[in-house]
Amino acid sequence: MKHTDCFDKERRSFLRLIGQAGISASLIKASSVLVGVMLARTSEAQSAVPNKHCLVFSGGGCHPTRWFPSGSTLPIQSAPLQTQFSRIAMLRNASMSGAGHGVMFHRFNNGSWSQDSFDVNLGRTIGANFPVRYLNLGITAEPNLSRELNSGKPTITSPRAALDILFAGGGTNTGGGTPPRRSVVDLHYAAINSLRTKLGQHELQKLDSHFTAIREIEQAIDSGGSTPPPGGSCPQPPNTAVTGFDATVKLHTEIAALALSCNLTASVSIAFGSDSHNHFLDVLGRESHQSHHNQGNRPDAYHEDIAYMAGLTRNLLERFDARGLLPTTIVTQVSDMGDADSHGNSNVPMLVAGGGITGGRVVDAGGRTQSELYQTIGLKLRADQSPNGAAYRNWSSTTIAGL
Repeated sequence: MKHTDCFDKERRSFLRLIGQAGISASLIKASSVLVGVMLARTSEAQSAVPNKHCLVFSGGGCHPTRWFPSGSTLPIQSAPLQTQFSRIAMLRNASMSGAGHGVMFHRFNNGSWSQDSFDVNLGRTIGANFPVRYLNLGITAEPNLSRELNSGKPTITSPRAALDILFAGGGTNTGGGTPPRRSVVDLHYAAINSLRTKLGQHELQKLDSHFTAIREIEQAIDSGGSTPPPGGSCPQPPNTAVTGFDATVKLHTEIAALALSCNLTASVSIAFGSDSHNHFLDVLGRESHQSHHNQGNRPDAYHEDIAYMAGLTRNLLERFDARGLLPTTIVTQVSDMGDADSHGNSNVPMLVAGGGITGGRVVDAGGRTQSELYQTIGLKLRADQSPNGAAYRNWSSTTIAGL
């Protein structure tokens, strides 16, 4: 049979596998976890092709001489990324339209109020076959960072709400959720337990691994879940409530990794704070904005802030690597400005890592903006060839060479 494109082939292969396994349509609708496991099998033959994306906002900009390396050693602001530098292409001479405070809708977009943001557009194109189109996480409430056409999509700041979108209601991204004291593991585990004789050992191992990871996250947000199902191999974290910027960022990072590795979505975005810089960095004991001005009096504070943000990106790459995501997932990071003291739009710290990216280098962006970056990554992910390719947004007529 002739397929219209690679995405159509994947969809047909998925439906054939479902039929061969004797899995009913009603059960597929009931369990997004099961959909993800079966999708993983259909895509394994294309494991070297990037087919997922994570878009990161990291506020605060950078000081160019303290961010970009002159050789292979990263300076003070980007130093936490050193262990992951072999995976990263850093963009020098990149610009951000709308640089400064108070225009967050530029970060994943180009200032348009009537077109998709990049994370949403990828969800509607490369993510068309996945249970959840896109997952937009953040630490501070941002009503317009992610946009679907002319509608703003509020940032999901609650880890519980993020789990509900991923696992409740059969994977429909409605914002509805599981009753607060009922574990999503219980919902899905009970639903598919009767199918264990129909699934191969490979699928069973994936299911048990996913359930263990979900349970760990639920325990980390103090959901009151019961004991985990059999088959998991990960140690259980302490049952503590999530408080503070650092803990919330890291939990959202775990949820992002879980969503992508379970094949629940192909597009995740995560915002480390906002461009107002008024988030309180509990690890450093100060509001972020305090350190961004008058750097001549205390430059070390600004260096600490940006290095801390770089550490969050390193943690994300490490977690993705631990789940085996990086060969097939592109991670794109943008910021809101260059040097925060001047609110400039030159040398904005942007980077790309993961699937199909040659790391360990600095690429000259030639002054191009996030629009050219998004066009470059969108084409790498073949978003224009997807089943919903007509919805692909052409971000620019040019791309960034060398990525």
